[in-house]
Amino acid sequence: MNSFKKHINNRTFAAMLKQKGFFISNLLIIIVLLFSGCKSKFETLRLSSDKDLKLSKAFEFYEQKEYLKAQYLFEDLIGQVRMTSDAEKVYFYYAYTHYHLKNYSFASYYFKKFSTTYPTGKYAEEALFKSADSFYKLSPNYRLTQEDTESAIEGLQIFINTYPHSEKVAECNERIDKLRAKLEQKAFDNAKGYYHRKRYKSSAYTFNNLLVNYPDTKEGEYIRYMIIKSTFKYAQQSILSKQIERLEQTAIACNNFKKKHNDSKHIKEVEQIYITANNKIKKIRNEY
Repeated sequence: MNSFKKHINNRTFAAMLKQKGFFISNLLIIIVLLFSGCKSKFETLRLSSDKDLKLSKAFEFYEQKEYLKAQYLFEDLIGQVRMTSDAEKVYFYYAYTHYHLKNYSFASYYFKKFSTTYPTGKYAEEALFKSADSFYKLSPNYRLTQEDTESAIEGLQIFINTYPHSEKVAECNERIDKLRAKLEQKAFDNAKGYYHRKRYKSSAYTFNNLLVNYPDTKEGEYIRYMIIKSTFKYAQQSILSKQIERLEQTAIACNNFKKKHNDSKHIKEVEQIYITANNKIKKIRNEY
């Protein structure tokens, strides 16, 4: 009796699974059909030879913020409208679809290409700005590679040079300052990293470059202090024949520091390094 009940239960369970599977299969078929129906409608539009209809629908999709659909249609239309009055607008809005979809690398490329293709067009100024703006949006945290940051600065400067009277010049200058601050922070951290890893030559070189590239830096005192420490450490670990030259560089760095930061909290340490470096130079010259 128990085995019979078990057999009945197994059959019932199997039937339920079969019925459930049938329901799921039908549901999937319905979803696929619905999706296929929507897709085929849009694909039919894409394959249409009615240029005016495609233009109208492309701008309609764009206004409805369906940027991907608009992009597909604009992409199809670029070749069709070349050398016509619609070409400029189509290409401009095509670039903007990439921008709205946050494909900023593509957006920058197409905006820049637009600005060179239509340099006197009504969208030229906005396109050149958006090309730089796209790189600005790509600029990463200062700890990462800064190629996009450098491209953004270059693009913003090109915009300023091309449209010096534009109302966007002030914004461009503000953005350049922010981006340069990011590059400065990157170089500053790199220099400190070299020092902590005892790569004193690289540390001194990078700190020196900071003063050259960012003469108005707020970290000038600390940078000059670290140049002294880096050059002194580098001299100490050098072979004897190189020590005099490198200790002289330390002494020069000490004198520069004292001229600019005579009231610094590091001044006593700097003076002591200066004395030590000069004494070491005299000793090497006397002995050799």
